Amino acid sequence: MEAYNPMNSLLLYKLGEKLEFLINLYKSNKFPKVLMLSGEKGIGKFTLINHFMCYVFDEKNYNLDKREINKNSKFYKDNLNQVFSNIIHLSGENFNKAKIDNIRELKSILLKSSYYNRERFIILDDIELFNLNSINALLRVIEEPYERNYFILINNKTKTLIDTISSRAIEFKIFLNDKMKIEIIKNLIETFKITSHIDFYSMNISPGNFLLFNKICEEHKINISDNYLRNFELLLKLFKKNKDFNIINLIKLITDIYFLNLNKKDNQIERNINDKQFVINNINNFITYNLNHTSLLNAINDRIINE
Repeated sequence: MEAYNPMNSLLLYKLGEKLEFLINLYKSNKFPKVLMLSGEKGIGKFTLINHFMCYVFDEKNYNLDKREINKNSKFYKDNLNQVFSNIIHLSGENFNKAKIDNIRELKSILLKSSYYNRERFIILDDIELFNLNSINALLRVIEEPYERNYFILINNKTKTLIDTISSRAIEFKIFLNDKMKIEIIKNLIETFKITSHIDFYSMNISPGNFLLFNKICEEHKINISDNYLRNFELLLKLFKKNKDFNIINLIKLITDIYFLNLNKKDNQIERNINDKQFVINNINNFITYNLNHTSLLNAINDRIINE
């Protein structure tokens, strides 16, 4: 579905001032060689950069007043299909796509002249998920004196970013408050005719995560209001099958909801905080050390049921 691909976000919601700031940097020849956008996953950082790219390379077809992309322009179609040679995308969302070989291939591309005698932008999404070897190789690429190549790093802050990367970049923090998030989600639901399976009014959820989580719930018939442990097991088995890290983030969301509701029912706040931290730590260890999913389920079940 179009809504789940940020490249299809023709309208830029609530980030117009950020776009103008990037444009002013670009037009005044002050755009940094390495720019890092940091903020919660799903608040529109990638969409913001996509609109910025449309302005840079397709200004005549980009409606800056409305912050709207012309979906009929050749640039938009080429960029959507990732065949526009002056924009290179690489994502760390899937660890398999962040191999050192990808970075070496990137270096060989950058050594060649760019088409159209224009700037070239290298967009690295989910930079915090790149493995250590890839990061080290990337640092060597960034430090090369390429004249018209610009690196844009998107840090979704899902895990701690290696210091050597953040020290090389100018950081640009992006933030949306709860009211903004709700307004954007409502616009997305109306624009793309989405059936909502998530109560986005009562939880702090970014628009992008809403779309991703809502899709998972819809495709796999998951009701977030159902029993927490049953949903936990269902989602963990789903992750084991397809290795989609959005599922892990959804598990963390239902964990937040479960303990938030638990705090409203009893006065064991300190115990609930400790139990929640126990669950989150075990989820993180499960990912970091590739632990057995049955062991994780048993640990969570024993902790929660026995309380």
